[in-house]
Amino acid sequence: MNAQTATFPAPPAPGPTSPDVPQSIPPPPTAEERPPTWTERCLGRAASPTWAGEAQRLLLGAALAAVFGVALGLRHGGTALVFGALGAPAGILGVAAVAVPAFAIVLALANAPLEAMDLLHATSRAAMRAGLFLAGVAPAVAMLVVTVEETLTVDIMGFGALLLAGAIAGQAFVAELRPALAGAPRMTRAILSVALPAFLVFAAVLAMRVWWLALPMLTEAS
Repeated sequence: MNAQTATFPAPPAPGPTSPDVPQSIPPPPTAEERPPTWTERCLGRAASPTWAGEAQRLLLGAALAAVFGVALGLRHGGTALVFGALGAPAGILGVAAVAVPAFAIVLALANAPLEAMDLLHATSRAAMRAGLFLAGVAPAVAMLVVTVEETLTVDIMGFGALLLAGAIAGQAFVAELRPALAGAPRMTRAILSVALPAFLVFAAVLAMRVWWLALPMLTEAS
């Protein structure tokens, strides 16, 4: 047998991999690679916010608050559902339409390093947080308003949830603006140390007044 006629055995065909042999598992996608979740899109800070995107988030927060209003309206049904669906987001939209523009004028007079987009971004994120909270407690409120007989209990529960939602929105609004205002001139920071708390008080009073007028199911006589 010479080299030309010599034959060699064929390599073995690949078979199933033994379970004892460790397999290489691809690493999970990083935060930069995976698509953002719905919560991240709603509550996250946009790298390059747009007017349309922030307005959409503001309206979505108001729509979530309407779910809470519908839950309040279940106590009477009928037109109370409509009043609730319109009244609960009215407080949020009232602050966004009246209190925030007034605060923007104060910021401009104080020469604060903020743009209109920064204010809209902070407002939309605050509204979304308040709306998510109200929508989250809506099922529990719906169960209580149809089972509790005392009107005063329903009033305290309803206004308590609205006040807590306003506090959450106010905290989110301040937290969003604080990094930009930290680098403001000393005189500007002194003015804002008074103007910002005054704005929060004004926004709270405005929202409560709107809710008082727009949610008659919470102000009815016992």
